[in-house]
Amino acid sequence: MEDIIKTVTEFGIALLERQHKFFLDGSIDNSEHVSAIKRIADATYGYLKQKGVNLDRAKKVKRELINYGRDLFVAACMTPEEDEEPPGEEDRREARRTFDELLKGE
Repeated sequence: MEDIIKTVTEFGIALLERQHKFFLDGSIDNSEHVSAIKRIADATYGYLKQKGVNLDRAKKVKRELINYGRDLFVAACMTPEEDEEPPGEEDRREARRTFDELLKGE
């Protein structure tokens, strides 16, 4: 069972990284991006549940994927634009709040 969990988690991370690249290319906005992250995490959870993985363990993988997606999102927000001051800790908190609000809106 651990092999399935590990493989599905790694595949979920690969999907999140690909999704994040699509986001960075400017193809979608914040709400579409966070919505895609949630769908990837939900699909992973559903698959693990279908395969008989303990629900707590499947939820843990889902949280792990959402946290990874949040970290990527925040890192992108922390990249300064040309001729801008580097973002600070308040900017980091604001990026996390934005992600979490968009996630809840789903």
